Amino acid sequence: MDAHEILKKAQDLQAAKQAAKQAAIGPLAELLATRIRLQSEFTETEVPYGKAYAVAAAAGWSPAELTEIGATEPTPRSRTRRSKSGVKAAAATDPDMEIPAQTPVNA
Repeated sequence: MDAHEILKKAQDLQAAKQAAKQAAIGPLAELLATRIRLQSEFTETEVPYGKAYAVAAAAGWSPAELTEIGATEPTPRSRTRRSKSGVKAAAATDPDMEIPAQTPVNA
């Protein structure tokens, strides 16, 4: 067996492996695309669901009654507070940032 034949055999092996990888990724790619789409659709329902749940609760439905029909409490939305100073906001995003010491007003 000469070098050309060895290289050809190596290329054939690599091509077979690549074809197997391509065949295996197809079903995963389809399911991944479906998951991403469904997660996006689910996320879009979060705010209206929370509002509808609050309306039902305000109308007299107890959390136990809502749970009984399959309604779970909505996920609380995270609230971000804006600081009056951009330094605090910057420090929150950059843990290595040093905040200069402040002198008391009545010093």
